[in-house]
Amino acid sequence: MRIPETLSVILLAISLSACVAVPVVDQEEASPSSCRTYTKSMSLKTVQINPNCGSYNECLAVMLTVSAGSVIISGSIVLTNNTVHWLEYQGTCSKGYLNAIRQQFIDSFNKPKPHPRSE
Repeated sequence: MRIPETLSVILLAISLSACVAVPVVDQEEASPSSCRTYTKSMSLKTVQINPNCGSYNECLAVMLTVSAGSVIISGSIVLTNNTVHWLEYQGTCSKGYLNAIRQQFIDSFNKPKPHPRSE
């Protein structure tokens, strides 16, 4: 096979199986039920699309643009949301890293300071 024929077959396969990525809220939380957070973790879900186009080139351009755009935008939404969710969990839940470090810092002020020996 020549390169243009191979490329057109690959592009046809991609366009026929065009999907868009959409952000969805995860139903099951990995965090313990004792720690309630306002934000929820998210993930990407793929949805099949079948646009009505006039020609093959139109369909290919639309599907590739929409698919790539949805992955970039939805991925950014999920990444941002999960970062905020992680920070909220770490800062508010008792088993969170940031909360544990904050508590160690506060406890360091409450410890009695050793008195220097006078000789």
